[in-house]
Amino acid sequence: MFQATDHSNQVNTNLPRHCTFRESDWHILAGFWHPIAFLHDIKDKPVAARLLDVNMVIYRTSEGVTVAKDMCMHRGTRLSMGWMQDDLLVCPMHGLHYDGQGICRKIPSIADPDARIPEKLRLQTYRTQERYGIIWVCLKEKPAWPLPYWRHLEDPQYQPIYVPPGKWQVAAGRHVENFNDVAHFPWVHGATFGGEMEAAYPLYQVEQTDYGLSFQLPYVELGNRFNDGMDELQQRHVVYSYELTFPFSTLLEVDVQESDYVMVILDTVCPISAHESGIFQILADNSAEPATDDLVQETLDINSEDQPLVESQSPEDLPLDLREEIHIPADRMSLEYRKALAAKFNLGAPGAVPE
Repeated sequence: MFQATDHSNQVNTNLPRHCTFRESDWHILAGFWHPIAFLHDIKDKPVAARLLDVNMVIYRTSEGVTVAKDMCMHRGTRLSMGWMQDDLLVCPMHGLHYDGQGICRKIPSIADPDARIPEKLRLQTYRTQERYGIIWVCLKEKPAWPLPYWRHLEDPQYQPIYVPPGKWQVAAGRHVENFNDVAHFPWVHGATFGGEMEAAYPLYQVEQTDYGLSFQLPYVELGNRFNDGMDELQQRHVVYSYELTFPFSTLLEVDVQESDYVMVILDTVCPISAHESGIFQILADNSAEPATDDLVQETLDINSEDQPLVESQSPEDLPLDLREEIHIPADRMSLEYRKALAAKFNLGAPGAVPE
């Protein structure tokens, strides 16, 4: 009900209140860049977001886009409930006005307009980058890993198509594993593109890269979902190329073998909490006139096939001790991913578990 009056014996770990992550995992993940919103969704109103259990407000001024802790420094009100006025973010409770740097510029209840505003009335802002139409945030001063490089979106031939963001009640790593898993296609995606259920899963090798992991394998899709003028074909031979950037971003290139058509799906995950994830996806292809609406709807349909099954997985957390689950040959990517998260970044190390 009340906070203590004496904080001298309190250990400050900088963890958010009610943190759902192990303390060590939170600090490691806080050093990565994470997506929190599409840039085009930030317009003339503040927008609420959440990353690693930290509540954030995103707002746009003439200086650009600012991401700050969603808390007015006066009485802790959620600033995402406020509004923009005269290029300033306005707190909805007492009307304090904050600029693009998070500095309080106006306190309406003070009669003297020249009165000095305390320097402590400044929002906690976060390091941000805007790339590929996404707002990325790093909670640490020095990022531990670079942003993903999605080369197709550097090519004007590939125009980005933005899928409406989704929220899955899963750990971010569970979604990443599912996105990088081809063995589930025949069983989960039979209504969209999945292949024969009894077809043998081709062996493949996972390579370590400067940014993460990659692998490539051929596949035969049933049906025909590609906009390349070959509507008469009832199945399509493709080569999938996956490029995973640690910790939660994947570029999937689908190279259709009977034509010059190439489609890419770019998938990146925001760890909202330990068991809730924001899903951001961008589509593109090398056709002059992509079937935008069809591609978006198809992706939403595929996601709706995946989501309930991934949300049903137990345990909710991604096991990084390889002895905790049974593995099959098709799990090569999953195994390398789990091993890398533990060995390279020390995620999953023994430590305090949130209550």
